[in-house]
Amino acid sequence: MATKKFEIIEISIFQHDSIEPLGSKRKFWFENDTDSLKKLFKIGRANTGEDWVEVVVAELCTLLNIPHAKYQFAKWNNDEGTITENFVPKGGRLVHGNEVLATISNGEYPENSFYKVREYKLKLIIALMKHPSFKLPIDYVNTQLTTVFDVFMSYVMLDCLISNPDRHHENWGFIVYDNEIYLSPTYDHASGLGCRETEKNKKKRLASKDKGFQVASFVKKAKTPFYHKHEKLTTLKAFEMCAVSDEKIAIYWLEQLECLNFNAVQNIFSKIPNHLISDISIEFALKILEENKKRLLNMKNILTNV
Repeated sequence: MATKKFEIIEISIFQHDSIEPLGSKRKFWFENDTDSLKKLFKIGRANTGEDWVEVVVAELCTLLNIPHAKYQFAKWNNDEGTITENFVPKGGRLVHGNEVLATISNGEYPENSFYKVREYKLKLIIALMKHPSFKLPIDYVNTQLTTVFDVFMSYVMLDCLISNPDRHHENWGFIVYDNEIYLSPTYDHASGLGCRETEKNKKKRLASKDKGFQVASFVKKAKTPFYHKHEKLTTLKAFEMCAVSDEKIAIYWLEQLECLNFNAVQNIFSKIPNHLISDISIEFALKILEENKKRLLNMKNILTNV
């Protein structure tokens, strides 16, 4: 029996609502006739794999119980992309990380800069996430977690798992709603899973005998926008810093990762419409997940044997 593919939602050309200014991709908000939910359509950039990455990572988050934005494949006016449901309730507001950091630094944080922001320190963000007045994401239930930092750590682990270099200060935030402040779900993962590598390089890395060029070496080079002292942190080092801050929660998330079933992960990829992803991209992405899972679980062994 053939695997049922993810649906590609057709958006009416008349449903265009308002242009979304943030980010580098063309996008707009719309509502349809079947529900009252506001949705964002992002037009994927050609030959990048951004669309399938967003859908795959959302599915991975479901398996790991990480609160996340929901993504579906979509098409509008012959343009293919993804739909995201608005996770901010009516009357609420999403406050991005750069705005928060600028506020707590009395305006000294460079909130309008996006590259090599040396003030973007992971230690500062960890301290911010531990503020007792902040609440877990709206509608997210997990009795093992008590602080916003407990949840944010899963976002950092996810970045390592998928080799995501793009957790910049507008790719996380808080939802201000009904006089409370909630951590937003994780969103915008379109740079992960090696999607920016060319098909040619993917093939070469998968077949290479050179350890320095293989996927195992490739994933070690993934860096975050987070700084520690004067250097950017790799995705693994960022999670290590979070783990040092709370070993118990780090072990909890690593145990969640340990239970991630590889067959379930393969099934996600098998559901992607064939014209949206190549066999090489599937193989490369699965290898990235395999190598990063191995690296993260090695840290679990270290933490549990201390």
